[in-house]
Amino acid sequence: MNNPEDVIDSETLANDSDVSEVDAARDSLNPDEDEIQGGILQVVAACLKDVKKLKTTRSIKMVTQLTAVTEYVKLREKYRHLGRRKRPCLVASLAIAKRMGKGPYFAGRIRHNEIYLIQYRRLPPTKRGAHRGPETLLDNETVLHNVRRYLAMQNLGAITPLQLRKHVNNVILPALDLSTKNAGICDRTAINWLKKLGYTCKDVKKGLYHDGHERPDVVVAREKYLEQMDQYSR
Repeated sequence: MNNPEDVIDSETLANDSDVSEVDAARDSLNPDEDEIQGGILQVVAACLKDVKKLKTTRSIKMVTQLTAVTEYVKLREKYRHLGRRKRPCLVASLAIAKRMGKGPYFAGRIRHNEIYLIQYRRLPPTKRGAHRGPETLLDNETVLHNVRRYLAMQNLGAITPLQLRKHVNNVILPALDLSTKNAGICDRTAINWLKKLGYTCKDVKKGLYHDGHERPDVVVAREKYLEQMDQYSR
């Protein structure tokens, strides 16, 4: 019995006619396969380590994409060593996509993700993410919860980007084991975080409030009123 990854529907292969030129060039040139495989697997492993720290809805999809790339690279190299496939990139990506319950479009994304990972060492941004910006530490639900709690404990008018930056870098990130070299935030990031959380920058003037009943003119008027009332009562 053939393995599921070796059974590829011929009609599916025909439908995926838009094989990228990069795939064809890679197959024809056939560079040092072991070096390429080791490099991309190391990049994927590093990305997986960073993605697992985010703990967001987007991170689940990123883990799936990175896992698909890993399995695709391993299966492609297996095909190449066996010499049974003329187009190992296409066949391996379709096999992994089918194994994960996906179609030819996902197979194309796997090949594209590998090229992007080799060049930029990260997954390509989604169309939605291109407008919203890349994932940040504030997208981590635990970090967001701790930042909100810190801000709620501060006095009104006492919140500053400087104090927020110090608390995040010195308290929150070390407590969550995220205090790496590039994990800290700067003052500009702290300002952006405050804006995202609905805070606005305003000048707060300190006013002095006094008990109006103790003003000298009020005391004199009150004594005069009491004298008049005393005369009327007589």
